[in-house]
Amino acid sequence: MIAVILSPRIRKTADKLPPDVREKAGKVIAAVAAAFGDPHKHSGLGLRKLARRSYEARVHLQWRVVFIHDGKSLIAYDVMNHDEVATWLRGQRK
Repeated sequence: MIAVILSPRIRKTADKLPPDVREKAGKVIAAVAAAFGDPHKHSGLGLRKLARRSYEARVHLQWRVVFIHDGKSLIAYDVMNHDEVATWLRGQRK
């Protein structure tokens, strides 16, 4: 199991999400922590690599949790919709 650190940004976002989405996001974060690094375990999580150190996990059709891997732990960075993830990712590549 890898340690997951919640960023201040995801805490702010979580306060604004509907309770059901917030609950699902929490479950996804816990599941990713338990399965990270074992592709056979995380195949059903919708976890995919975005860039060199960033990943996303699907909360449901619209929402994604974005993670940043710092080498020894995962930082749960934010909960975003698909378009926000794409915009954030473009900004990271500059």
